[in-house]
Amino acid sequence: MQKNTHVKKSQKKKKVFLFYLFVGLISFAVYVNALSDGFVFDDESVVLGDPSIEHLSNIPKYFTAQEGFHKVIGRYYRPVISASYAIDYAIGGLKPFGFHLTNIIIHVINTLLVFKLLLLIFSPKDGKKSKTLLYAVFFGALIFAVHPIHTEAVTWVSGRTDSLSFTFFAAAFIYYIKYSRENKSVNLFFILFFYILSLLSKEMAITFPLVVILYDLMLNEGYKKEFIRSRLNIYSILAAVSVLYLFLRWLILKDIPQRETYFYFYHKDFLTAFLTMLQTIPLYFRLLVFPVGLLYHYNGYLPYISSFASIGAIYSIIFILFALAVALFIFKKIPMISYAVLIVFITLLPVMNIVPTMNFMAERFLYIPSISLSLVIAVIIIKFSNEKTKQVLYSLVIVLAAFYAFLTYQRNFDWKDNKSLFLSADDKPGTVIYVNIGNIYANSHEYDKAEVYYRKAIQLKNETLLANTNLGKLFLIKGNFDSAYYYMYKSYKLDTLSPEPMLALAQLYESNNMLSDAVKWLEKIQTVKPDYMNSASTLEQIKQKLQTGGNEIRSPEESLKITRLETDSYKNYKEKNYDKAIEELNELIELNPSGKAGYYNNIGISYLERDMLKEAKEFFEKAVAENKDFSTAHNNLGNVYEKMGDREKAKESFQKALDTDPDNQTAKDNLNKLK
Repeated sequence: MQKNTHVKKSQKKKKVFLFYLFVGLISFAVYVNALSDGFVFDDESVVLGDPSIEHLSNIPKYFTAQEGFHKVIGRYYRPVISASYAIDYAIGGLKPFGFHLTNIIIHVINTLLVFKLLLLIFSPKDGKKSKTLLYAVFFGALIFAVHPIHTEAVTWVSGRTDSLSFTFFAAAFIYYIKYSRENKSVNLFFILFFYILSLLSKEMAITFPLVVILYDLMLNEGYKKEFIRSRLNIYSILAAVSVLYLFLRWLILKDIPQRETYFYFYHKDFLTAFLTMLQTIPLYFRLLVFPVGLLYHYNGYLPYISSFASIGAIYSIIFILFALAVALFIFKKIPMISYAVLIVFITLLPVMNIVPTMNFMAERFLYIPSISLSLVIAVIIIKFSNEKTKQVLYSLVIVLAAFYAFLTYQRNFDWKDNKSLFLSADDKPGTVIYVNIGNIYANSHEYDKAEVYYRKAIQLKNETLLANTNLGKLFLIKGNFDSAYYYMYKSYKLDTLSPEPMLALAQLYESNNMLSDAVKWLEKIQTVKPDYMNSASTLEQIKQKLQTGGNEIRSPEESLKITRLETDSYKNYKEKNYDKAIEELNELIELNPSGKAGYYNNIGISYLERDMLKEAKEFFEKAVAENKDFSTAHNNLGNVYEKMGDREKAKESFQKALDTDPDNQTAKDNLNKLK
């Protein structure tokens, strides 16, 4: 008898393992085509634009906010995410493959955690698991694995904030259920450990205490007063951790300027913000069930509304009241579905612009709430499956999963590069959508079409910084100085900390040979974001031109082409596309001879990165021949000599770098190291 029981347990464990294995493989398979995708959209700021990720020694600095998100994209404190990027870089450099692989692995882990979480939620306290329960949990996890709403969080490198936060959120939830059943102090430790990591990945995790309290009240004997009293200690601890986190976040970020013009509801009253955000609730629910027509950005997608009498407000309020009424009505019969409905509302609270944010809504915000659909799928199978109905139910879920998997696989192609991503939303309204499509037309020299899209963005939201900046650049190309200045300066006033409008104004003045004014704007950039888009080299070149009385005049279109090539060469260098970067730098030497020194130096750096020392030496020597006071080039030449084993010449070059610029700390460190 005991032997038979042991065999049955062994078989059940084997079946559970196979379910884990299968759902894990499926979650990887639907995203395998994303491995060939590149860096897109905000990746250019968060990953490519953050040099701190190139050194593992910066990981502690992310937690103290010496480095991190707030320096590249906004006033955020997400040290765990930045640390994960640094680890990716240490393993595979700045190649997108490694970053995408990490994102997919995170999603696979999350799918397995969902399986485990559902298994715990639905398992009886005696631990016995029926065959129907295992299939219900498997199908719930399968839907999570293939759901298209996750593509933004998985296929987009920068979407990792939501998926990694969920990893720790789900782990904390699993240990909470274990703690509620076993009451072991080690489980309490893991609850707090994972909850803190989730908070340090993204702010959305702040809803975790509400999620578990609601779990106790609705599903875990919360009707017993003594049970709730026994939980007050852990509720208090979770509340204390939440308050401590909010205080720590405030303390760390309080001196970082708040760029309010980026807020979605900047200059809008509370009623407008409240009613406009209500519209997102029905849309979020629709995307959970029927995820078609996905967008990479929703700012401007739905109109602002400021009256309860508007159709949008009426529809949204009716939908919300209906959803809550359904949850209340079925609570006694199917409390799990009621819980699932409320989970969506609760976990979306941090992104409802109660505290102002830059975003209207986003698909990645549904990564945590999407567990609700898995709960619903599982409970339907458990509640309504029997010998007559189970084949039909299983077939329907398999068809749904296949449909979702197809949509997910196809959506991954849209995230391949910026052009495919931006054009995937061509028929949809949105400020960011319009700006990005305008950029595509501007880059292909279809300036009239680009202007149409920039103006559409400004019409949706007058404070759209990039639309104003880029419209100014178009007028620069067309030779309309006054209009170019109007839109560029308007952008600068919208955000006096953004280097982009400053660079545009510098280009405007340089193209009109007003070099002293160009220098002022380039110097201003160095106080905000040093060497943004090689602006330090450009500054040095213009200063040299002023000293030698240079009077080089070029057309606005030539100036913009030079700027574009400088930007592209820098991007290709960061992505290790050295041949392409060198090709563009050589083209720049022909177009802009006065900038030869900087271009030679950058070619030398590209060769140095590939350990092609002879070629690197040649171009660094050309750079210092063009400009004998080029401190950076002297330092780089010293690096080449050091690698060649010629310590004396290396010392000589480092000393020359210091002679021309006594503040060159890198040269100081290099010279001291050799001494």
